[in-house]
Amino acid sequence: TIRLRANALLARARRGESAWFTVNDGAMATTAARVAELTRARYPDLNIAYHSRWRHFEAGGQDRLGMFNQRFDQLSPRASPAERARAHIDLALVSVLLDAGAGAGWRYQEMNVEVGVEVGKDASGTLAASAPHEFSRSEGLGVASFHAFMSGLFSSDAASPLQADATGLQQVTAQKLGTAFQVTANNPLVGLEGRAALLRRLGHALQDQPELFGPQARPGHLFDWLTQGKKTIFAHDILDVLLTRLGQIWPAQNAIESVALGDCWRHPAP
Repeated sequence: TIRLRANALLARARRGESAWFTVNDGAMATTAARVAELTRARYPDLNIAYHSRWRHFEAGGQDRLGMFNQRFDQLSPRASPAERARAHIDLALVSVLLDAGAGAGWRYQEMNVEVGVEVGKDASGTLAASAPHEFSRSEGLGVASFHAFMSGLFSSDAASPLQADATGLQQVTAQKLGTAFQVTANNPLVGLEGRAALLRRLGHALQDQPELFGPQARPGHLFDWLTQGKKTIFAHDILDVLLTRLGQIWPAQNAIESVALGDCWRHPAP
């Protein structure tokens, strides 16, 4: 449906009927050549990492996934690969939901996160000063949400901080989230209350569907649902379960017969 509508709007613009866009099809070859040139310059071996939340966790060249796994192994030395996958899904899903426009004025400062290096010491073992790494926009939100997760903000179980569960998510307030994201009057984050409310709605959605999200009501139980009796998981199956089971967490500003449409809107063109 999205492709059909997009093609209709493209055809409309080509006919000169759009008040906002003009289309120059002759520029396509130049654009494609420019993209290919930049791609080969930056990735000569064409081994291009997927753009995802996991790339944001690598901001500043830091191996935060390594930090996560190291801490996870310390807390759960006998955990199965499935349990690690659940924790990764908890982290990624909650972090992605917190990734909306931060505003131009917000920054997040991170101190000493090198994995395998004792924080606050240099190679000689003496105390070393370290300037904070500063991040903004999506990278900053990714790094901030990573550390919020590591602190156990989204877990209701103090013994298992590296998880997100329904009770923990329902207890997230704008104040708690603001503290984790270093929000102040001089460091404002756009939509702080809305972000906290979204996580609370996620908590209710998890709690209301124990057959999918398990007795702990965690996003990570999607792993069990999707892999049950299967050796191959299709992207369509992941998208389907996310749309049908988590659609209720979004405010229904636009809907058809009470079914929320999400991030798509009516266009005034006939």
